[in-house]
Amino acid sequence: MRYHELALQWWLNRIFLLRWGVPVPVVFTSPMDAFSLFSKMWSEANNPFQYLLDVKDECGNPLYQPHPQPVRYPVISVYRKGWKYRQSHNFSIHRMRHINWPTVSSTGSGVYGVANNGTNLTRCNLGEVTTSRYPMAFDYRFQVDHFCNRPDTQAFFISQLFKEFWRTGGTVLQTWIKVNYPGLGNKLIRLYLDGDVDSMTPEEPPQGQNVEFRTSFTVAVEGYDIDLDYKIYPALWQILLREGSAPPEALNAAFEFTGTFDLREQPENPTVDYRQETTVMPPTGTCATDLRRERFAAYQVHEIQFNSLVVEPYPNTAVTPPGYPAASGVTAFGQGTISG
Repeated sequence: MRYHELALQWWLNRIFLLRWGVPVPVVFTSPMDAFSLFSKMWSEANNPFQYLLDVKDECGNPLYQPHPQPVRYPVISVYRKGWKYRQSHNFSIHRMRHINWPTVSSTGSGVYGVANNGTNLTRCNLGEVTTSRYPMAFDYRFQVDHFCNRPDTQAFFISQLFKEFWRTGGTVLQTWIKVNYPGLGNKLIRLYLDGDVDSMTPEEPPQGQNVEFRTSFTVAVEGYDIDLDYKIYPALWQILLREGSAPPEALNAAFEFTGTFDLREQPENPTVDYRQETTVMPPTGTCATDLRRERFAAYQVHEIQFNSLVVEPYPNTAVTPPGYPAASGVTAFGQGTISG
């Protein structure tokens, strides 16, 4: 959810500016706590609004003073209002099998991003694909409030807001914002106005206080919940094609699971070997040997444990195992382990 809030903050900072061309401060809190949180953040050492110290009026005088001087309006507050499941755009029951995969021009390893940035790419990584479930679709609703002390500042804010929503869609005002999703990169996501734009300015200010011009509206971001539990699977290195149609028996047999075999154990690939002669290829790496060693270790018998040992002499013989008393017929002895 946080990447939707970052995208919303980027959108607010991009279109709502002060008269001097800098973004209006944005705080994520309830409208009642907007100015107090703004003042608290202004007093901290890592004040995120230090860019306001460079703002000067027409005469060159600074408009903002460092702490302990108080801050001033305007300020924008963003408050979470809820999340609504969007069934029409949800496909999370399905698996997304083509997020990305490294090529010979990639330099990444691990969970590959859109640009496949990283190091230590080997030839075995060329046969891997990153998969996850499809994102879940939700409408992320936020209440946005703008506070200022002058009516012309409020009018400028409303003008910029209406200009942004010129791409009307049916009965609602809408626009598109850029959201940077982990693993998927930047995507254009629809943002629409949910309800009306309300003026919360009191008709008469309290006695002895300045008028606070407040504009409030709610926006909904048609976002997605991304599956960050990526799974990386090896893909086929070779696909065999032949002409003709297969009989029903062969088609049914193709779906009968009998086992798996990792083709990366055999790194010899004519196509890849040829490309290595004509372009820069990543190193072979050790995954083929490691996979083969792991398979042999899994199949190898290291220890046999038995609960009882049964000794049965041959008929009409007096053969007795060394160290055991003479016996005829079948005799059982204790427990034991054979290791190798």
